[in-house]
Amino acid sequence: MRGVPAASGGHGQPCPGPPRIVSHPGISPRSDATNVSSVSARFSVVSPMYNVQEYLPDYFASLEKQSIGMEQLQIILVDDGSTDDTAAVAERFAQKHPGSVTVLRKANGGQASARNLGLEHATGEWVTFPDPDDVLDHNYFRVVGGAAAAASARGTSPAMVSTRLLMWFEESGKIKHSHALDRRFRHGERIVDIDESPDWIQPHATSGFFRMELIREHGLLFPETLRLRFEDSSFVARYLLRAAAPIVQFLPSARYLYRQRSDNSSTIQSSTADPRKYVDTIDIGFRGVIEEALSIVGRVPRWAQNLFLYDQFWILRSSQGAGVRNASFPDDMYPQLWSLVHEYLQQVDEDAILAFHLMPVAHWMREALLLAKRGSGHTTVYRGAVDSERGLTSLVYRYIDERPLEKLTLTDGTAIAARFGKDQGLEYVGRPLIWQRTLWIPDDVAVLLELDSVRIEEFPDGPRVPAAQFRLANASASERPRRAAARRRLKRAARALKRRASTRGLGIIRRDLAIGSRHRARKYADAWAFIDRDNAANDSAEDLYWWVREHHPEVNAWFIVRHDSPDWTRMQRRGARLVDYGTPEFFALLAHAKHLASSHADRFITDALPRKYRSYKFTFLQHGVIKGDISGWLNPKRIDLFVTSTVAEFEYITGPSAYRYGTKEVCLTGMPRFDALQSRSSKVDDADKNLIVVMPTWRDYLVSAMGATSADRAGLAEFIQTDYATQFSALLASLAAQEKQRGSGRRIVFMPHPNMGVYLDRFPTPPEVSVASYDDADVRDILIHAAVLVTDYSSMAFNAAYIDLPVVYFQFDAEAYYRGHTERPGYFSYDDDGFGPVCMTVPDATRAVAAALEGGMPAEYGRRIEETFPTRDGRNCERVYDAMTETATRRSLAERLRSAESEPAEGDRSA
Repeated sequence: MRGVPAASGGHGQPCPGPPRIVSHPGISPRSDATNVSSVSARFSVVSPMYNVQEYLPDYFASLEKQSIGMEQLQIILVDDGSTDDTAAVAERFAQKHPGSVTVLRKANGGQASARNLGLEHATGEWVTFPDPDDVLDHNYFRVVGGAAAAASARGTSPAMVSTRLLMWFEESGKIKHSHALDRRFRHGERIVDIDESPDWIQPHATSGFFRMELIREHGLLFPETLRLRFEDSSFVARYLLRAAAPIVQFLPSARYLYRQRSDNSSTIQSSTADPRKYVDTIDIGFRGVIEEALSIVGRVPRWAQNLFLYDQFWILRSSQGAGVRNASFPDDMYPQLWSLVHEYLQQVDEDAILAFHLMPVAHWMREALLLAKRGSGHTTVYRGAVDSERGLTSLVYRYIDERPLEKLTLTDGTAIAARFGKDQGLEYVGRPLIWQRTLWIPDDVAVLLELDSVRIEEFPDGPRVPAAQFRLANASASERPRRAAARRRLKRAARALKRRASTRGLGIIRRDLAIGSRHRARKYADAWAFIDRDNAANDSAEDLYWWVREHHPEVNAWFIVRHDSPDWTRMQRRGARLVDYGTPEFFALLAHAKHLASSHADRFITDALPRKYRSYKFTFLQHGVIKGDISGWLNPKRIDLFVTSTVAEFEYITGPSAYRYGTKEVCLTGMPRFDALQSRSSKVDDADKNLIVVMPTWRDYLVSAMGATSADRAGLAEFIQTDYATQFSALLASLAAQEKQRGSGRRIVFMPHPNMGVYLDRFPTPPEVSVASYDDADVRDILIHAAVLVTDYSSMAFNAAYIDLPVVYFQFDAEAYYRGHTERPGYFSYDDDGFGPVCMTVPDATRAVAAALEGGMPAEYGRRIEETFPTRDGRNCERVYDAMTETATRRSLAERLRSAESEPAEGDRSA
């Protein structure tokens, strides 16, 4: 059952027929179940239901098709205060199958309370708890019953049966063996004593079968105080602790189809941000299991430790995703959470943490739990990435709490300094749990490191993430799944051959032939390639390209854009050397290029060429000034040079932060497009600055992922009804009415972010407003003719500030924006650091625009601009060129033994 709300709900509607009141502690009254199920059934099937009306037909059909026959199933459907017609649909199903189906109703209390009510009525030999939005294979119960009986006949009676969870993707209809624990079933049927083979955990009650006799004997119930996570694992652990032996039978042929619902986003988002999901799991769930384990067996068994580690590694993994990273948690949650994590890890063996391999886990996550268990200290120091062109290698270690005192020396005792250093926070539920320290030192001299006065002379290579596996105790070589592995290799080879014969495969062949061409190798030798978007130019990459062509004609410079882009013709007329994006020529250019510079870091740029062909240095010129945390998007990318434009931006990224980039990669140069913007603005008379420009940024929840090109995105059918559309439409209408009344003759231009371009033709705008597209209009030409800029969160405000253009921020949806957007709040505060007033309503924004038009820019905002851009000298392109050259320059050993300057001198790069 998914999406059970935390708050209590009301009763469902009474079911037809004469009611039989069912009592339950703390909840009264509830209505009955007509057609009370048979007490002679072998299997009790308890399914809690909450607002699953649309999924019940599939689930009920899978029950009706069971080859074992409905008469062997006692189906107990517990409606947990649904607000839709779930109960009514269930009642109709019960009336079709008198004697087999019971429907119970109760006020909303959560999944655990619904299962517990069902357990009160369960009479079968075995009980299981499938969710009613999933589907069971037609032989599901026959396989379980037959296998369990056969095992008992052989004298190995399982305490529990585990069936195979298959991921059923609702939208595509595809079924995949992609569950994290699916490898348990790739060995065929197994009966496992998990005391001996503790890797073989079964954390799910949905796909587990439990003996009712054991549940009744010990009065086992699901923990009703756990509402969001771990109630399954808690029940399973406490059940197996009471079994004579924790023997679990794994049945790959009993297939449970786990529906991946297309409507999950809002439910997942709301539960993700609930502190109980993280605190209660430990404080209630794990603590309860520890207490019972110590009471019953005097220790926490290794399989129970693995259950907890499985849960916590999932939390660590999800903490790297947008859902958790963008959630807002109360500050007072963290002291309690850190204390609980440290406390519960005292019951987990260190070697269990390091040896955990039930799913792929980044090694730093193991070290995070290890350090959290210890409460202080640091890890092994590893040898990390190497930059041979610059003569540097890295040392990497992780620490918790305070960074150790570092001392670097040569073997003769001479003290040296790291050329570059970086502290990156590694997060657990939105905050750094540990820190990763990276030191860049020369690669051609022996260096010793002391941490807190402990000398370290050898640095092993960083560990790799091991493949997930399930080891079975006492398994002979013949039992190892060699044949299965061989079959998988053959399947992969067959798929590879099929791809080669496909249209895409032919394209790959043409690409490889172009890369291998000697003619193209000479043509593009040591090339500097520049690209803004795959389908558009007119940003920093184009500005830098023209500067390089003028000031360094010796550079083999090329610009990349699609042939069908309007910018192709424009740049061709000016004499640009162009390469068509995505063609064999394009791949040959990248394969032989020395540098690639782009104002964007989307996958169309960063992943255009397979890594095996990449040897160029990638420069991220940026499309705008970074105001917050977009490290989750940028960290996975390989960026050799990272351009910044303000001191605050530079210090935020390079200092202790979630960004992995430090002073080695990040430079303070200013964006090349600022040079062009400033130059063009200085040539426009004030009398010609007569535009009111509205430039909102995009919303992640309003567009899909990119398609065939960077401009190819799908939109929402109901876009016109969204707050984004209605608020900006109202603002445009208000500004139009104001200017009509004033009779100023100013024009209003509406220009949303390119990612919102899919909505341009249906945006509700007044006739007095001109709608401009980035595809058809020059944004810089619009800005230099503007009298005021209205934006929301767009970094376009920095462009406006650079040319002293008044700014108004319209932020009607601040909370929703940060909850669902790529960017997290960072160093920049719109109220304290912004270049204009922050307005939440249309009337306030309209008045702010009027004030800006009448009085210009207030002195406070002018002061902020001067502090943000202390140097506006038109030399950004020059500084970026020098920084790009530096990325491929090997400095002398004497220089590499010294720390690079952390604060840039004017006109120089930062490091």
